[in-house]
Amino acid sequence: MEKLRELGASWQIFHSNFNAKYGAAFNLIVLLLIAAAVAAVLIRAALAGRKSRIAPSPLASRTPDKERTDHAAESLAMAIRCPSITGREEEMLAIGRLLKERYPLAAKTLDWATLPGGSLLLRWRAEDPGENEPALLCSHLDVVPGGEGWSVCDPFDGIRQGGRIYGRGAADCKAAVVAMLEATETLLAEGVTPRRDVYYAFGCDGEAGGRKGAARIAKIMEKEGLQFSLVLDEGGTFRETMPDGRRYYPAAYIGMGEKRLCEYRLTAACEGGRSAVPGRTTALGVLSEAICRVESAQPHHHLLPIVRRQINATMSGFSFGKRLVLTSPLLREVFVGKLFRNEPALSALVRSTVVPTRVDGGFTAGHVLPATASVLLNARLLPGEDPERELEELRALTADLPVEAELISAGDESFLTSENQPMYKLLKSTIEGLYPTLPCIATLTPTAEDARHYSALSDCILRFSPLTLGPEGGGKAHGADENLSEKALGLAVEIYEGLLRKL
Repeated sequence: MEKLRELGASWQIFHSNFNAKYGAAFNLIVLLLIAAAVAAVLIRAALAGRKSRIAPSPLASRTPDKERTDHAAESLAMAIRCPSITGREEEMLAIGRLLKERYPLAAKTLDWATLPGGSLLLRWRAEDPGENEPALLCSHLDVVPGGEGWSVCDPFDGIRQGGRIYGRGAADCKAAVVAMLEATETLLAEGVTPRRDVYYAFGCDGEAGGRKGAARIAKIMEKEGLQFSLVLDEGGTFRETMPDGRRYYPAAYIGMGEKRLCEYRLTAACEGGRSAVPGRTTALGVLSEAICRVESAQPHHHLLPIVRRQINATMSGFSFGKRLVLTSPLLREVFVGKLFRNEPALSALVRSTVVPTRVDGGFTAGHVLPATASVLLNARLLPGEDPERELEELRALTADLPVEAELISAGDESFLTSENQPMYKLLKSTIEGLYPTLPCIATLTPTAEDARHYSALSDCILRFSPLTLGPEGGGKAHGADENLSEKALGLAVEIYEGLLRKL
């Protein structure tokens, strides 16, 4: 203790003598260093705005073939009129029959199998594949229910109006199915044959997890001993704007992996009985408190390298204030979570998410208190995050409440495809061949797609549908007035055609 006091006294003497002799010069140097650091941050942020180019939207760059686009648009409108809500096998079968009618060359040339549930598995055989491993193009035929709030048409009318196709499945995901087959039909008419076998897998329950569709197809392929050079499924798209909508930043966002889908349940238990003589707490009240805690205590942000590269590539799409934070490694690591907290699309890339999706509990009689009430939590975990750890955090969050937390399902973790994969470069070159100035940006997909069921069959799984989504292209997937512009559909056909030519 005495030595510490002596050391402190020595420091005070040194500090006083130093200030007395060099005080003014020292303070000036400190101020200059601070000014230089601030200037460096400002210059870096300003230069970052010029670093990445802003290219024209795909919709402004090309005009697709009119006749082919019209045929594809009519095919999509007709497919939408089949209300193939997940679980409706008859509607899935109806779409299969429709596609055969609309694409007769594909129906005649390709091996075409309809599987239980209505899934479709097609194979375009190569004349001489040699050592080339096959490729797999994926999508799904089912859609979510129509829902309410439609103003242009009913969900399954499938109308064409003002250069757009409206209806459930226009953007997710019947357009991709139609575009693939339209491109295939075009190549067959030209007599083109791929250099490798090309498989097409269109699942019947992609909106419900793919267990009856993609998972079963994957098992069939595993039994056949198939390995694919490429698995291409939905996920990323051409986007017309940055997620915050501030500035236009068109790019092809290619998903290299996806977040892990997990489900948890919180169950609150209290004394039930008559609502006329309630206790101090109720099961529904406790559950409400638990839900509020979950929503206000989201997992801490974690910036993965692939997301960091995406942010750097799109830096010119951010405001100057955000660039000040994002171009400073220290500030970025500390504040990126708060920076994107009001931008769901970006926030989902920098943290795991846990949200309530369904509440169960209560009686039909309004005067009875339920003894239990539960909520289903849908979690999307970043790669590397442990589902059990999240369960422990939920338990700690509700430890003082009569609430039980349990892990219902822990989905398979997705691997991240390397940007050095030859098939990623092939897809990128296909896009750049049509849109030379458009950036191709590798990203993480926050949604769970059918592609994850094929993880054991390929080390190159890419999540990208060449649909242009945004104000001019289309969107509102799962929402009212879901739509896609006919031009966006025609351009998607071009991308698939270009890719199939290179395969």
